[in-house]
Amino acid sequence: MLNIDEYEKMNPYVRMMRLKRTASLSGKWRDIDHVFTYIASGQGDFIIDGNHYTLKTGDVIIIPPLKTHIIISQGSEPLVQYIMHFDFFEKEERIGLQHKNISEEVSYRIPDEEKILNEVLVTEINMTDRTDISRIYLSMLREFEDRKPCRNVLLKAGCMQLLTYTFRSYMSEDRIYLRTQPKQTKSWIHIENAIKYINECKLDYELDNDTIAERIGVSPNYLTRIFQEHLGMSLHRYIINVKIERAQKNMLSGNVNITEAAEEAGFSSVHVFSKTFKNLFGISPSEFLNQNCGTKNEE
Repeated sequence: MLNIDEYEKMNPYVRMMRLKRTASLSGKWRDIDHVFTYIASGQGDFIIDGNHYTLKTGDVIIIPPLKTHIIISQGSEPLVQYIMHFDFFEKEERIGLQHKNISEEVSYRIPDEEKILNEVLVTEINMTDRTDISRIYLSMLREFEDRKPCRNVLLKAGCMQLLTYTFRSYMSEDRIYLRTQPKQTKSWIHIENAIKYINECKLDYELDNDTIAERIGVSPNYLTRIFQEHLGMSLHRYIINVKIERAQKNMLSGNVNITEAAEEAGFSSVHVFSKTFKNLFGISPSEFLNQNCGTKNEE
């Protein structure tokens, strides 16, 4: 499935990047290059050469060249995709190729060195790495759009990072719990109860470990330890991620401004929210909003 020896030798070329936000999407594409897509929010069905994949927030899919794919957004939440078209190896004869959708009738030869993947790769990025994926991608997108000198060097480095996170996730046994029902140990039940309480309660800046531990009937130290053991992240970071994700959804809805989104997500002030957001993603909430709202809905 994945030729690691070839991957470690690669010298990638990023042909196209775009952040696509769609409340309703149904389309069909066939590309000359690999398509990396990270689902930043929402859910969608990807039908690729007759095979059906349902992707949700946190999933990554890499589609090899010339794979006809149909994408249909599902649910009421907008489907937000971080998309990157790339070659594993930069070749002078391919640099000039334009990103375009080609029909099944068009004959096209895939270079041998681009056959590292012989089928679609799908994996779910763990919660710990999702922030890094978003930060790297949004930084790359800014470089791609600004077209500054030497941008290809940074794009190569970013592409390598995104693919490394993806391939590690795919090859790691740890990802299994994200795809299957977790073992119902006593500690896992407490984690489920904590997550359920966090997701259902009204978030505010006073929500902390002590409050959640008391609510579900365990000690704060115990809750902190099992969160780190099972999820690979602290309870505090999980709460921050939930708040950020809720604020993002509110901003993208267009129904509230940034200050209102910060307040509804449980931040003590818009200043704290903006600082936290920029620390995580490398851009301000207003820049994130402008990038999303300014994205066209065609690939």
